[in-house]
Amino acid sequence: MISRKHVLFMIGTLLIAALLLTPFSRNTNPASIGKPDGKSNDQPEQGELIVEQISNIYVNVSLPDSQFQQLQELNRNFMIEHPHIQVKLTNEPFKDRAYDLWALQSRQGEASDIMLLDNGWVRPFAIQGFLKPADSIMTGDALTDQLTGLLDPLTWNGYLWGVPREVNPYIVVWSEALLAAAGLKEPPSDWASFQAAASKVIELNSKVSIVNWSEGDLQQQLIWLAAYQTDRSNLLKLLPFSEIQTSQLAWLQKMEQHMSRIAVNAIGQLNEAFQSNSLLSAIIPWSEYENLNDALRKKLLVDQDRIDYPWLNGHSYVISSNSNAEEEAMLWIREMTNVNNQQMIYDRSGQLPARASLYLFNGSLQTDPTAAPPAWWMKVLNVKRTDAELPHPDPLWPEKWQYREQMWKRFSEKTFQIDAYINSLAE
Repeated sequence: MISRKHVLFMIGTLLIAALLLTPFSRNTNPASIGKPDGKSNDQPEQGELIVEQISNIYVNVSLPDSQFQQLQELNRNFMIEHPHIQVKLTNEPFKDRAYDLWALQSRQGEASDIMLLDNGWVRPFAIQGFLKPADSIMTGDALTDQLTGLLDPLTWNGYLWGVPREVNPYIVVWSEALLAAAGLKEPPSDWASFQAAASKVIELNSKVSIVNWSEGDLQQQLIWLAAYQTDRSNLLKLLPFSEIQTSQLAWLQKMEQHMSRIAVNAIGQLNEAFQSNSLLSAIIPWSEYENLNDALRKKLLVDQDRIDYPWLNGHSYVISSNSNAEEEAMLWIREMTNVNNQQMIYDRSGQLPARASLYLFNGSLQTDPTAAPPAWWMKVLNVKRTDAELPHPDPLWPEKWQYREQMWKRFSEKTFQIDAYINSLAE
């Protein structure tokens, strides 16, 4: 018969064994001890490698080669700072091809995480459900430092759908010497004044060109027509030309022999034409104006009162609705559009930044006036845009623009065929 003393001894032995074996049970995770979520409280030892999950994001842009190389440089810096995010950049330099491809990919749910869209494409993409709202990117300083006139075209249905990267507005530039010869100190204030000035300079020199219109440049045509219209609501909405607009185009057709056809990026030819007082006016992007000879720019007048649709010739980053890396995409866009990177874009390309603070640096306290764009641009770009200055929320707007642009290229290739151009739009 086993004594009570032996029974107590055996029970004690079994309890000790159970306690010793408990940590080695397969249902017990040692790392979960002391933390209810099963994760260890222990910190890795110094020098221990922490492997984070790699996130891949894909970015599609349509940029000239020089600007794409700059973006690649910024992207490399980003990946060095954020090694857990790998970013694949793809460039389609032909804008029309980029639109067709990205629209198709978006319809099929195969779009890249981020796209750099023409500002005019943002609303149509949003309307079709291709994008995620960008409001969460625009917080704090990133929001308060934005220019209102650049955000309005990116807003639809109460949401912001893009983050501005840069803008390159078309401007109307005038020869100060030829204006003086026509008896003017300022650019013509209306269409009749322009016609009178044109007639005067031709009378003084029959070889003078009254305006430069480049082959196939639809934005150039749009800006020129808008400059002398009281009702221009139909222009950006791509509706048929009004009677007044048609008559103005017909008058230019008659004056074709007194119009030059220099490409907007042919800076050498534009320099020569203005320097020799053989060109009264031209419609060119701001970046091309900054490429003109420094001494020449002092002899030209920029019509600051007639800068229409300045947001149109610019780009904004958007996030695809099928992206599974929204947080990483937002982080990348924030860094690509920060103040330093926008300053770099302006320094290298002359395209205007979307951050208001970069214009303030060119105020009275600015020691280097070449470090920032002219301060007057901030006033122009900060004006709230009315519905008349924005396209209809039309998903087909980019296709309509493409068609009109193709027609203009076709009917301005060798000579200006205004009647045929207008008829093609009616068809």
